[in-house]
Amino acid sequence: MSDYEQILSAIHAHGRFSGTPCLDRIRALLAALGNPQKKLKFVHIAGTNGKGSIAVLTAAALEQAGYRTGLFVSPFVVDFCERIRINGTYIPREDLCRIASHVLETEQHLQLPEGEYIGEFEFTTACAMLYFLEQGCDIVVLEVGLGGRFDATNVIDCPEAAVMAHVALDHMAVLGNTVEEIAADKSYIVKSDSLLINYPKQKPSVDEVLKKRCYDMRATYLPAVQPENITCTLDGTECVVDGHPFRLRMIGRHQAYNAATAYTALTALRGRGWSIPDEAISTGFAEACMPARQEIVRHEPLLMIDGAHNVDGVTALCETLDSLLPMGGISLVLGMVADKQYEACVRMLTRRADAIYTVQPDSPRALSSRQLASTIREFSPYTNVFDCGDIGSALRRALGSAQDDDVVIVCGSLYVAGEAKNALKDGII
Repeated sequence: MSDYEQILSAIHAHGRFSGTPCLDRIRALLAALGNPQKKLKFVHIAGTNGKGSIAVLTAAALEQAGYRTGLFVSPFVVDFCERIRINGTYIPREDLCRIASHVLETEQHLQLPEGEYIGEFEFTTACAMLYFLEQGCDIVVLEVGLGGRFDATNVIDCPEAAVMAHVALDHMAVLGNTVEEIAADKSYIVKSDSLLINYPKQKPSVDEVLKKRCYDMRATYLPAVQPENITCTLDGTECVVDGHPFRLRMIGRHQAYNAATAYTALTALRGRGWSIPDEAISTGFAEACMPARQEIVRHEPLLMIDGAHNVDGVTALCETLDSLLPMGGISLVLGMVADKQYEACVRMLTRRADAIYTVQPDSPRALSSRQLASTIREFSPYTNVFDCGDIGSALRRALGSAQDDDVVIVCGSLYVAGEAKNALKDGII
């Protein structure tokens, strides 16, 4: 086993949840590491769907403006190092090993309450903060992992700007059963006397929750500019925001709204003294990309990989299918985890597919491919459903059955998206 594999095993051994929801553990760990987060400046981004896209758009523009820009995102698709980037470059494996080893050693000397321990996301957040400080980042675009109130990234002081992406139902067991409850948790990224930029297409009740948080914290509430003249093709998305035309590599109408949110955040940063020319925003937006977000990886037949894993994400995918691929000939390679609203997602997807090949993601939370196939047959008895088990078998069958002008879409989980990209890289299909 390589040093990198050993370090990854040590990181993953921390577990997903680590005790009582709080910021005490991450504060203790970062304090023992010298509080690197207090020496950095941040754009803090929360939300349910689109926060990753907003993050990469914002970071790309800041990089084009000449700033050394850190980017922290989650989860990763193929390689763990994707989560920590500077100016678009993933943290080198040797640097991750070195910094993670230091954090592991520091962690051993922490005195936490009984039953409390450092979780994987807390550990990774600490590694990122150390790396960004070590590498002299001017600013860090920081994506929330889960929620907001007790998310490890919320250990930071007042950011240069807080940004709220689209809020929808997800992680209800942790965050709440309504979008308003979820928005309330996520709104805790708003600090006293700070600034919140809000996605321009929120549910009105979510807007009210965010406005109240801003009022309570004496923070400025700034709704994002509405995008106009949106045009989507399989090559990307074009839109006009505040009179400025933008071309995005990312596909889907929702990406125009993400771009408008990022644009509003960048213009707000100008008001805080950051020099960000219009050309930097335009170039950054044109170059920014997100893996496994309606990503086309092959043609004839067209193969798209999308990490859509909740109702909101699947809705965006279905909008793209309806507008850009309305002629049929669509096959799905589908795998989901059991703690998502998989039945609602299946109902939407089955109406648009001629054939579905089910797989089981490599996750302890996975829904079995057999159970998924059974659910699809229950909702859509006339859809061709094939229980394939693993991603390699499913892709070989789906691509082998497709004509050159057909479409194969991998979706349902970022785990499945990552497995598909690995299968392509390794030549399995």
